[in-house]
Amino acid sequence: MEKNDFLLYNEIIYHIHTCEDMDELKRAILAQIKFLVPYTYASLMQVDIDPETQTIHHRDPFCLPDSFTALEEAWIDRDYQDESLWVSRAPESIVVRSSDLNGEGRLQTTIFRELYQQYNIYDTMSVNLAYDHRVMALLTLYRTRADGTFTDEEAFYLRALARHINYAYASLAQRDDRQLRQARTMEELIETYALTRREAEVLRLVFQGRNNQEILDKLMISRHTLLKHLQNLYRKCGVSFRWDLLKLKE
Repeated sequence: MEKNDFLLYNEIIYHIHTCEDMDELKRAILAQIKFLVPYTYASLMQVDIDPETQTIHHRDPFCLPDSFTALEEAWIDRDYQDESLWVSRAPESIVVRSSDLNGEGRLQTTIFRELYQQYNIYDTMSVNLAYDHRVMALLTLYRTRADGTFTDEEAFYLRALARHINYAYASLAQRDDRQLRQARTMEELIETYALTRREAEVLRLVFQGRNNQEILDKLMISRHTLLKHLQNLYRKCGVSFRWDLLKLKE
């Protein structure tokens, strides 16, 4: 790796690891990779595998440019016809180029003829994002005939970045899962104990570990009002202490 490429590689890693939400991460992955591995189109889509049937499901394609989403949605409907579908099942990240799998014969496959040809796609390079032996997503880069095929060096770069992308993707996905579970838990508690909007706000802040003064500052209410809300929470939830409220949190 040349010095300039090494510096660029580290800059890409920095951008990936500093993303604060999944949408930002997806955009950063596709935008940053292009500096090191040029492409015409790119997509990142979630991969789910049915635990009983082992059927692969692709969904929610995030594409650059956005107009490429239509093609990826069409591909999802016909992913079973793609000869590289097995990549989405691999428990470890694998980089695959369609030009390696079937040479010029790839251009005669159903996927190329009926889908890719309209975008003048000549070569693809994919890597499955996997963490802890579980596939999370599929990242695919596309080039037209004018761009030529992806090189061994570019495949090496993508493979080197995959480890960092996997970790960043898994970390944000796990955080989003936790937040979703917490949101569902709050909805269940609000319904089960018939909590008012303000009582729910107080309970959410208690779950966050906020003390009374922090709750007062956040909600801008009087101490008397806060104590009243807490008393109502204790009564409705059938508990006597703040610690018992915390036990309601999953």
